[in-house]
Amino acid sequence: MIYRGRNRSSRNNIKGPNSALTQFLQEEGISAETIRKRWLKQQEDKEKEDVNKEVDTKGENSQTESDENPNPVSLNVSDEEDVNESTPSSIMDRVLQVAQDSDEEEYESLELTPVPLEVSGKKENEVSKRKRTTEVLKTRQRKKKRAAKLLDRSTTNIMSLQNLCIMKISDNIKEWQRGSDSSSSTLPFSRLREVFGGISNDNLVRLAKALSKNRALDDQTLQLFLKTDIKDITFHDCSKISFEGYKTLAIFSPHLTKLSLQMCGQLNNEALLYIAEKLPALTSLSVDGPFLINEATWDAFFICMKGRLREFHISNTHRFSDASLSSLLRNCGSSLNSLGLSRMDSVSNYSLIPQYLTNSQFNTLSIQYPFNEEDVTDEVVINILGQVGKSLTSLVLDGCLELTDSVIINGMCAFLSGDNDVSGLKKLSLEDLEEITDDSLVYLFSKISFPNLERCSLKRCLQLSDMAVIELLLNSANKSLKSLNLNSLKNLTKEAFLSLSCPNLEYLDISFVRCINDKIIETIGKQNLNLKLVDVFGDNLITEKAEVINNLTLVGRQCDSI
Repeated sequence: MIYRGRNRSSRNNIKGPNSALTQFLQEEGISAETIRKRWLKQQEDKEKEDVNKEVDTKGENSQTESDENPNPVSLNVSDEEDVNESTPSSIMDRVLQVAQDSDEEEYESLELTPVPLEVSGKKENEVSKRKRTTEVLKTRQRKKKRAAKLLDRSTTNIMSLQNLCIMKISDNIKEWQRGSDSSSSTLPFSRLREVFGGISNDNLVRLAKALSKNRALDDQTLQLFLKTDIKDITFHDCSKISFEGYKTLAIFSPHLTKLSLQMCGQLNNEALLYIAEKLPALTSLSVDGPFLINEATWDAFFICMKGRLREFHISNTHRFSDASLSSLLRNCGSSLNSLGLSRMDSVSNYSLIPQYLTNSQFNTLSIQYPFNEEDVTDEVVINILGQVGKSLTSLVLDGCLELTDSVIINGMCAFLSGDNDVSGLKKLSLEDLEEITDDSLVYLFSKISFPNLERCSLKRCLQLSDMAVIELLLNSANKSLKSLNLNSLKNLTKEAFLSLSCPNLEYLDISFVRCINDKIIETIGKQNLNLKLVDVFGDNLITEKAEVINNLTLVGRQCDSI
């Protein structure tokens, strides 16, 4: 087969046959010059229009223009001046080139853009369609704002003046950070610290939450909290605070007794030891994500804090090992009254805990999501409860998947109460314990009275049914409960919720419970008059027809989604 050469000589004027497109344009009298003129005219008209008009106004303008030019664009020779302006000049140049092209040049790398043509139609339908689109967008925007408000757990339409001021300050700081460089960022905050000299510590806590929510807490905004009289501070997002920021906090707030640093990835060995040295009154430390601290530094820190550390909670780090846990217990175990370990990848020897917890005032134990499930067994927890169970006010065992009914019957029932079978427990969380059943919890709630229980979570305890929940509601705890989590208890029926009548209940999570419908929601609202928030994610039987009392907010209802 003989192939034609792609390099054609330009010394002769021999051309091949015209392409189909070229022939069509010539027959219809469409030239590149007329297309260019029409396009230029359209560009001038567009510049004269007001771009800030609303969508409805634009629809009316388009209807007016359609009345002035009712005829569709034609490709006849007589209309070639009208066709001029519908295509950009770049397309015009390509059409000129195609007009002199031969059939061989169709195989070149030149890409031909089709000529856009205005399609005529009923302009009234277009206007109505635009109006419908506008209404849909407005409705979607309203739903989006309402969904954001629900996810923030906001139950009031009117914010307090203090909260409005704090939110405004946080937003302005965030906007200022976006538009300023780091070299000139010190002056405004030194001035703000003088202005906020009389702000209360409670409002500082609210401001810290707002800044953390906006991811605006860094070394500069940290200066707002450098007060000598502050004793308790919690930072929920410390990801932008450098190790120098932590040292500055320790210098200018020397009377801190309780410090909580969440997402503190930049906290290093030097900063931690500096905190232990410069904060002599510090008794409580909670850290999340301190993965830069090594084993030797933890040991030195606990030696420095010996005799004065009362509360220690740590989560999400792989560098806190069994040796670090041993150092904590040996140096501070006798003074500890609160201990929390969550998602500790390098801790496995939890059996050390009951050997060193000798403080009779120990009140809080939290062991959550151990790296190896078999490290936290029934025997380990029973031994811990045997040591500190009677004085506990908070017990959290979330994600300890190896725990069974034995830990409830032989541990909680035996050690959580005194001689009168009354427990002082205020918080009980048993989330994701898939092995516990109705029998053990029915026995627990029937044997021990919990008159002070305010928060109870049985989330994703998949084997539980109506019996366990009804027994809990028959306990004296029903008068003190403020928060109840029954998320994903798929075996529950409406019978369990007919018994749900707690005068102080404010929050209820019944997400992914299959039986929940409009009628059950109405019953819950009528029987729990102080209830403010109910999570109903995944409960697709709830519709917009559900009668909800005025002070009750449903979060996660499917019909409220965008």
